[in-house]
Amino acid sequence: MNGMAMSLRKLSVLLVIPGIFGLGPISVVDAQGVNSQPQTVESQSMQKELIEPNLEPFAGAYKEISQIHTAYKERIIQTDDPSKSEALQEEANQKMTQAVADHGLTITDYNKIFQSIQNDPALKEEFMTVLNRTQ
Repeated sequence: MNGMAMSLRKLSVLLVIPGIFGLGPISVVDAQGVNSQPQTVESQSMQKELIEPNLEPFAGAYKEISQIHTAYKERIIQTDDPSKSEALQEEANQKMTQAVADHGLTITDYNKIFQSIQNDPALKEEFMTVLNRTQ
């Protein structure tokens, strides 16, 4: 595998980039990952309490993370130096983590909200509305 392909592979390990919105959304993954177990009614209720007050901050973090990802992806593609590529990946991940924190969320909460939006069409629609009005 050439250096550039390996760099992009590592970037995709650092960032989960599912294409659920047609925008190439990003989910910052913490070391423990995201729980993909089916949700109970109780956990859905708890998640609703998490999501409703945090949908706007999530949208702001989401937009910022998307911009960071796009900028760093290009820089990583353009470098032939594996050590520089790795440094850029780490820098991008730190900036995305900071973007989540700057919007008042934890990585765990960001990922929970992201998963909920991914699994709930009504919530996805609400998120898209909030995202479109977020500066």
